[in-house]
Amino acid sequence: MDRQYLIDFDLKQIPTRISDLLIIGGGIAGLTAALIAGDELETTILTKGKIKQSSTWFAQGGIAAAIGDDDSSESHFEDTMEVGANLSDREAVKVIVEEAKEAIEFLIEQGANFDRENGKLRLAREGGHSKARVLHAGDGTGSVIASTLGKAASKKKRLTLHQDRFVIDLLTLGDKCVGALVFDSEKSVVEAHLAAATMLATGGMGQIFDLTTNPIMATGDGFAMTMRAGARMENLEFIQFHPTSFYFDQNPRFLISETIRGEGAYLRDKRGDRFMVSVHRLADLAPRDVVCRAMVEVMKRDDTDHIFLDATHIEVSKLRSRFPGIYKYLKEYGYDLKKDRIPISPAAHYMIGGVKTDLLGRTSIEGLFACGEVASTGVHGANRLASNSLLEGLVFSRRATLNILDNLPAKVNGKEDLIEKGHSPVESGQLENIRADLRKLMTSNVGIVRDSEGLFFAESEISRWKDGLYGRQFDNPAAWEVQNMIDLSGEIILKALARTESVGAHYRVG
Repeated sequence: MDRQYLIDFDLKQIPTRISDLLIIGGGIAGLTAALIAGDELETTILTKGKIKQSSTWFAQGGIAAAIGDDDSSESHFEDTMEVGANLSDREAVKVIVEEAKEAIEFLIEQGANFDRENGKLRLAREGGHSKARVLHAGDGTGSVIASTLGKAASKKKRLTLHQDRFVIDLLTLGDKCVGALVFDSEKSVVEAHLAAATMLATGGMGQIFDLTTNPIMATGDGFAMTMRAGARMENLEFIQFHPTSFYFDQNPRFLISETIRGEGAYLRDKRGDRFMVSVHRLADLAPRDVVCRAMVEVMKRDDTDHIFLDATHIEVSKLRSRFPGIYKYLKEYGYDLKKDRIPISPAAHYMIGGVKTDLLGRTSIEGLFACGEVASTGVHGANRLASNSLLEGLVFSRRATLNILDNLPAKVNGKEDLIEKGHSPVESGQLENIRADLRKLMTSNVGIVRDSEGLFFAESEISRWKDGLYGRQFDNPAAWEVQNMIDLSGEIILKALARTESVGAHYRVG
């Protein structure tokens, strides 16, 4: 990276807060850490917007765990490895599948109410799974988990939550992370949050694409700031697209849960044919990378930009009770899930790679931990198994936080040891034109199917934008987001160019 910080600053001139543990992000990983640490450590949690704007909150499908009578952690392990194209880290996968049951029990103890049938947890099946092992709470599982964790964490005596805080950059002293440089969006002031340990739980980056299921906040800030700080990154070329986003002109795209296909819905082309039957042995429940590539081929063949999800053969009572949010949402846009085939198309959904961590959430920078989507634990390999994301955030956040409790680094004394920065002219531009052009560029050239010509063109455009922004600094989150999006996109393109073979979610045709 050409720079470490997006803005110049002098720590002696800005407000400073000191904690034992600083958590950046309020999804499942951040809230779990806050809940576990909140009684033991002076803990601060920062969220870019509101808690309800996290990717966790919008997660519909569920959380995977091998707890069924006919299931096993070994089966879950094999499914995860197969879908990950056998590039998953075996030790990391072993951890997540073996600790899944304990993690689910932890959620239930906190008050999470998952769907049950005859008193037993009701398990659904999703793409790539050989068994029904996905726990859910209607079609709003993420919001139930997030609200449960948030409510429990709010009772912790030593926890402080600050919402509407844009984290500009990580602060480092030598090879150690000592906190973060933060913009208070409510007061429009920059402040320093120093901590003995910093946990990055900032979520995803789908907004660098024109079509995405990710909330508007998911601009890849955590990835970019960690790259600037010099942390090791891994597998950024592997980006998962979700097959079934509702086809309409809106950002983000409304996600139609994969669990609908688990309940028996079909994918059909414009002629009404079930094209996945001849593509993969799991047909409509094939791994997401396989389904998305098949959809791209069908749409190209049929000269269209969408296909259809067909649930019309499923009992209406099941659709309404199992998917109330989806049923209601589609109804508002003129579609009846029972009567109509729903137009859908793939959309950017999940960053498989990220900040490289070990099995305790530690990054290559001392004092910096990463959990959730921003982290690369090695679990997902080249393609994520459905509903392993919430599980990964929960399992590894618990492991990381318990390790921090046992091995908390020395407290930061203050800001006198940190290097001061000079001051240069500040601009107030929003960079909206670049944002729009970048998102179109990434969708067209770094999407489901890639080739060298498109990747090299995208690289040249990114370089041009970087040259135009070099040496300039801005004073607002909208501009910082664009800078983060450019930094991250550039690194994704370089990784995609370097991996010439096709594997998992990275598919090259040239």
